[in-house]
Amino acid sequence: MTPPAATMPPAPEPAPAGYPRAMPYLPQLDGVRALAVLIVFAAHCGYSHVVPGGFGVTVFFFLSGYLITTLLRIERAAAGTVSLRAFYIRRALRILPPLYLTLAIVGALYAAGLLDWMPVEPAAVLGQVTFLTNYPGLFGTEAVLPVPLWSLAIEEHFYLVFPVVFALWLGRARPRRAALACLAVCVLVLGIRGLNVWRLADYSLNYSWTHTRIDAILFGCCLGLWNNPVIPADRAWRPRAWHVGLSLAVILGTLAVRDPAFRESLRYTLQSAALFVPFAYLLHGAGPVVRLLASRPLRQLGLWSYSFYLAHAAAVALVLHVAPGLSRPALMLAAFLPTLAWCWAMSALVERPCARLRRRLLADRPPEPALGEAARITPA
Repeated sequence: MTPPAATMPPAPEPAPAGYPRAMPYLPQLDGVRALAVLIVFAAHCGYSHVVPGGFGVTVFFFLSGYLITTLLRIERAAAGTVSLRAFYIRRALRILPPLYLTLAIVGALYAAGLLDWMPVEPAAVLGQVTFLTNYPGLFGTEAVLPVPLWSLAIEEHFYLVFPVVFALWLGRARPRRAALACLAVCVLVLGIRGLNVWRLADYSLNYSWTHTRIDAILFGCCLGLWNNPVIPADRAWRPRAWHVGLSLAVILGTLAVRDPAFRESLRYTLQSAALFVPFAYLLHGAGPVVRLLASRPLRQLGLWSYSFYLAHAAAVALVLHVAPGLSRPALMLAAFLPTLAWCWAMSALVERPCARLRRRLLADRPPEPALGEAARITPA
């Protein structure tokens, strides 16, 4: 028997033409995050001379820019506007609880003398807490706890500015024009890096300053705004295998050039621009590489990648304190296991409760599934 109309649940709002109603779950992006964090982990375990840890960070940047821009586009299409309040509640509940808990535990381990690490200065820790650790000149020291936050600081600075710009202008502009605006900022950032290389005696901080690395995130925004495979209205270009091969050859070529001036200027631009192609390929969701990236082990590590990134350097320092003579392979294994244990505990005790709180607080907004949460939880 059909219940009375008054008791039936409201029908979901129809999706705008050419837009999904909500951000789809993309398991292959979990795999990308897993590979990126493994690159960073291997570099910090003593393999930085052969494993490009900085490139792993660039992949994280590009992915963040793409995801945030796509989420904002879909929200604006579905709700007619972008809620900055909802955006910042989501970001705060995703980022701050795991971060501050990790800093507190690592600080306690350091105070107990259990970390093989440099002397730590309170001013540097203040920089970590306030997302300014990538500007060490502000505090006069780089003596931080072993929690690598310079890249997270850049992402936080992006989160503070980009959604506001999107809500006020980019989201109202034609997607192609908005993408060109982001590309113009990327060109400006390249110019600043080049000027620093020319004028500064020590230009190595090009690597970690926000105003010299934000372009990697903005290249991801360009893919989110133009030729986005997730948004049917874009009628996105589908790269072929040889396009992907060519882009990967460009990336490998940038890693082969060891000149410091090239590294701190053109390398970041070429890598970030080249990532447009493999990401576009993966987002179309077909082929053996996509299936591999979407496999369960990589998806799980991708789901835990944020906590893994926060904790892995401290785990390495702890292992080196306990067993300083370990070989590099043994160090990787010995640090990998406690880092995974920390990720499991963080997921169960912090991240999942925060995800439930987000859904309760923002039940009136279009859902925003976490990469990997959607495998187990249907967003409300």
